[in-house]
Amino acid sequence: MRVAMVLGFLLASSLVAQQPPTAASVTEPGRTLARPLDIVLGGPSTTPQERTVIVVVDPAASLVKAGFATAFATAVQQNQKQLANTKLGLGVVGQKGVLVVPPTTDHGTVLTQLRSSLDRPAAEFQNVYADLRTAAAAFPSGSGDRVLLLVTLENGDVEDDVEQTATLLRKGRIQVEVLTSEATLADNYWAARPYQEKPRGTTLTGPDTAVIDLPWGWLFQVRAANECTPAGFAMWGLTRLAAATGGRVFLHAEASQTAHQCAVFARCLFCTGDHMPPDDAWSNGLVNQLGPLATSRGDTYAALGSDPYFRAMVDTWKAAAEAGLVQSQPGIRVTTAGAAPDRARPGRDLDLTDTASFDRHRKRAEEAAQKAQQLGDELQQQLDRIDAGKGIPREEAAARYTRVLLQLTRVNLLTFAAWCRDIAPAQFAKNAPAPLAPEVPAVDGEQRPAGIGFSNFCLCHGVRPFFAIELPGGEALRPELEKLDQLYTTFQSRYGKSQFGYALRRNGIAQFWVTFPGIAAKLPRNRPKSENDQTGPITPRRPPREGGSSAGGSSGPTTGGGK
Repeated sequence: MRVAMVLGFLLASSLVAQQPPTAASVTEPGRTLARPLDIVLGGPSTTPQERTVIVVVDPAASLVKAGFATAFATAVQQNQKQLANTKLGLGVVGQKGVLVVPPTTDHGTVLTQLRSSLDRPAAEFQNVYADLRTAAAAFPSGSGDRVLLLVTLENGDVEDDVEQTATLLRKGRIQVEVLTSEATLADNYWAARPYQEKPRGTTLTGPDTAVIDLPWGWLFQVRAANECTPAGFAMWGLTRLAAATGGRVFLHAEASQTAHQCAVFARCLFCTGDHMPPDDAWSNGLVNQLGPLATSRGDTYAALGSDPYFRAMVDTWKAAAEAGLVQSQPGIRVTTAGAAPDRARPGRDLDLTDTASFDRHRKRAEEAAQKAQQLGDELQQQLDRIDAGKGIPREEAAARYTRVLLQLTRVNLLTFAAWCRDIAPAQFAKNAPAPLAPEVPAVDGEQRPAGIGFSNFCLCHGVRPFFAIELPGGEALRPELEKLDQLYTTFQSRYGKSQFGYALRRNGIAQFWVTFPGIAAKLPRNRPKSENDQTGPITPRRPPREGGSSAGGSSGPTTGGGK
């Protein structure tokens, strides 16, 4: 019996060891500047020892606003004893050669130069990974701990070669500690903006994952919920460096970022936005469980390719894109041999809002609604066949989220079809009342409709309150709303206190109206430069970004161990 118990323990231990590391294993709790600086500068114990710490600072305006120079000076003062045998160096992202103060025991020089460097904040995209590789060569040879503290609140999304950087730092026995801002969930921001200028030789990424593992751009959603959902973790590239070198990730957020926001890209129909939903307080354990993999992209592809939930979700995602239900295609293809990168293509455009052809739009919407029901039912059947505990928890959450979004999209399509059939044509009948805003024509006397606009009422209060709202479709829509309510409630009972539950609440029921010339006109599409156009700057300026924790969205908790 004892032998059997020992063998069972060893087997269980080996299974745990085989689990790939996630961002939760390297992400520390808290949102302040003081704690990470105290931990990193204070070292692993209270006993002074020989160490070299090079601080590489990305001098963005957000870091200046956070008061980093003052916080760093305070941490140095409070850890004088622990820093007695520590050489401090300073690097500045974007500076030639990166290093502005070689490692020295004259800590005052580092503080002076740090303040001077932050007096000139930068707003350009910067490749911090290339600068880290340069900074690695500045460590002196010999024994002692070698720590590189990267402080960047803006530029973890500018990638060239993350794995090359991780390999170089690991070979140099350099432990990377990262102080950064929180990413957004499976962030699709740059994927939706492929023509954005970026530093030469780099790619703009930015999600908390190695690959975007959640469908984005659902039909009749004003913006992707991913863009305003805090991930609970940093951008994948920064997490990867910490995980590969035995370091840690510390997140920073302004005080305003922790405040609840009822609706971001949508409107709340049932309150003024000052309430606190019952599941708004996140569960650290659940957020931890749903953390993204911290492995290389190659290892991540291998793990996703063998995960039954991801395989089911990505097949449905592709079919939904081809049907026009979602504007994005997965940037990954799954075969019998596993998974591999794929060129991300736009989804099919159903062309439901560009004109005022109400009858044509109704027919297309009804057909698309049938397809949403088919895909939702097929995905549910696949999910029901997967044995519990046989997949990655995060990918199960993503697959079940996709199931709910298919039903929500079906509801919006049926509502749209009913609006095109019963409401929109009546606005142009002989005795129709004068239109109200936002339907008022831009030009007096011009009554010819140009297209269709829409907005969202968010699901912050769930689906059930909409039972009392008069939506297009009337009683015929009620069974679909009840089905959506059941799916929503089941999902939130399991994932409501997590980043996925937060994302689901940021989607919404659509409202429609007729647009006229000059109202909700289409924005011009930014196309890539031709060969005859002037080449852009090597470091183009970073445009302002709406939504997400970097622009004032609510922040979730971080997970991980203590000091």
